[in-house]
Amino acid sequence: MLGWKIFAHSVRMVFGNLKQVLHITVGPAAIATAVIVVLFVVLDIPLEALDDSADQLPFGTSVGSIFAFVLTLIVVMLITMFWIAVSWHRFILLEEYPSGIVPTFRFDRILAYLGRLLLLGLLFAIAWLPMGLLISALVSVGGGEVVSVVVTVVYSMFLIVCFYRLSIILPAAAIGHPVTIGEAWASTVGVSGAVFVLLVVAFLFQIAIQLIFTALAFIPVLGVLLTVFFGTLILPLINVSILTTMYGIFIEKRELT
Repeated sequence: MLGWKIFAHSVRMVFGNLKQVLHITVGPAAIATAVIVVLFVVLDIPLEALDDSADQLPFGTSVGSIFAFVLTLIVVMLITMFWIAVSWHRFILLEEYPSGIVPTFRFDRILAYLGRLLLLGLLFAIAWLPMGLLISALVSVGGGEVVSVVVTVVYSMFLIVCFYRLSIILPAAAIGHPVTIGEAWASTVGVSGAVFVLLVVAFLFQIAIQLIFTALAFIPVLGVLLTVFFGTLILPLINVSILTTMYGIFIEKRELT
């Protein structure tokens, strides 16, 4: 039941604060969009240059300009996502209400958030190495393909559960109260089953939402608006709220309401 309670609480957290959701997300998203538009103009990149099916670059467009645009685009998107995530963590955990047109831009917390995420990615990659070698050995053996698929799925789920157990270091970095990998692991001992249920419920919820989006796509204007609203604002913040809720429960020992 704990996994379901965490998910339900995270959903209520978002829908119960829609005003703050808009305040925290719309401003950074608008700024990011403006920066991308300026990049198009400054680098003089035609839309045809981004067409994957094109055999060659449009006349007057250099590889360097395309590379600069894509690299800057990735940086802008990452900063925007982390800006929103950090602001949301701080709003929920510290009751730091956004003021002004956009939430406070805390570059140090954004860098800390990115650093912790890279650390988790590195740990995930290291943990996958021995399993990758084992799978390669199984595939090389006749009839080992089925076993390798089963092992891959089971081990991947195990790593994802471990990732979420450790991911409470992300909201900790956002609010400036660092939590070590060891502390995160120790604080979530015995809850792997609940985290697994949480992940399954969250996955099924996103599938259901996507099916609804598909049905709404036939409605000219309303369908597009609802798809953008849920797909770019609500669903990502629910995922961020899951980490926020886990931090509150396992680190701050808060009670679910």
